[in-house]
Amino acid sequence: MIQPYVAALAGNVPLVILIVALVGFAVAYFVVGPGKRKGPKRHADIPLAMRPYHSDEELETTGMERAMSWGVALAVFASLFLPIYWLIEPTRINNAVDEFYEQDVQAGREEYQNACATCHGANLEGGSAAHPDPDVDAAWPAPALDNIVARYQDSEVVEDVEAFIYNTLFYGRPGTPMEAFSVGQGGSYSDNQLEQITAYILSVQTGELPEAQEFVGQSGEDVFDDNCARCHGVDAEGGVGPQLINVYERYGWSGEDDGSLEEARAAVREAIVNGRNLTGNAPMPDFDQTLTDDAIDAVVNHLEDIQETGGPSSAQIGGPPTVEGADGDEGEDEG
Repeated sequence: MIQPYVAALAGNVPLVILIVALVGFAVAYFVVGPGKRKGPKRHADIPLAMRPYHSDEELETTGMERAMSWGVALAVFASLFLPIYWLIEPTRINNAVDEFYEQDVQAGREEYQNACATCHGANLEGGSAAHPDPDVDAAWPAPALDNIVARYQDSEVVEDVEAFIYNTLFYGRPGTPMEAFSVGQGGSYSDNQLEQITAYILSVQTGELPEAQEFVGQSGEDVFDDNCARCHGVDAEGGVGPQLINVYERYGWSGEDDGSLEEARAAVREAIVNGRNLTGNAPMPDFDQTLTDDAIDAVVNHLEDIQETGGPSSAQIGGPPTVEGADGDEGEDEG
C-alpha cells in the first residue's frame, strides 16, 4: 500500500530533505525554543501592546541564547540543504526531460500513424502515394524514414536532420503528395504535434542504408527516368523541380567553351550527389548513397546530350507539374 508513496518520495529527494528539516525545526521549537515554556501564561489579561517587555537580564541571557541557537540552526540547514539540492537537482531535471521525451515519442507514434503511415509505411519502411498529376498512373514513391539520419549525416546541404524533418512536416513539399501539416500552412497539426512526430521518427532509426543502384544494362536516360523524371519531367521540361534543358547554360556554359562545359558538368554532378535544400520548396534528395558513381556520370552525360542554349536564365521551382489538356489549370496536390 505504501510503495507508491515511497516511490514518489524517492523521486523528490530535495522535497524530502525540506520536510525533514521542517520537522526538525518543529521539534526544536518545542524542545529548546518558545514552545518549551510551561505553566500559566504571563500577562494573559493584558493587551499585547501594553505588556511589559523582557528584562535586560533575560534579553542578554536566555533571549540571546535562543536567537543564537536559531541562527546556528538556520546556518546548518542552509549549509546542508543547498549543496545537497544542487547535487540532486540536475538528476531530477534529466529524469523529467527523459519522461517528457518518452511522452512525446508515444504521442508522436500515434500522430505518425494518423498522418504519415499511409505513404511512408506503418514502420517507416517507405511506400508510395498517388501521383499529383491525375493523368499519371504510376505511384509517387515515398522514401523510408527509418534511415533518414544515416542518409543525411554526411550531407553538405542538410546540417540539422531534426530541423530538416520538422521543416518538411511544417512546409510540406510543394508539387508533390507531401502536404504541409502545420496549421500555419493550412494543415491541421500544431507545432508541438509536429515536434512529437519528429521525435518519434528520430527514435526509431535503424541506420541501415540500401545498396547504391547499379548501372548495369541501363542508359543514362533510363537512370534519369527512374530517379529524376518525376520531379524534372520525362523530357527534363521541369515540374516540381526546375527544367534542365539549359541547366548547363545556367551554370555558365557558353555552348562551345570546353572549360565552362567542365565547370557546368561539375556543378550538375555536385547537385546530384549532394542534393538541394530550399526551405518551403520540395528539396532535392542527394543521390550519393542511392546511385553509383557510374550511374551519376551517366545522368550527367544524358543531360549534356539534351542541352540547348538561349533558354531562360532561371527555372520554375516548387510548383505542381502542368497537366496538358486541363484548360491551362495546374495539377492538384493529393496527400
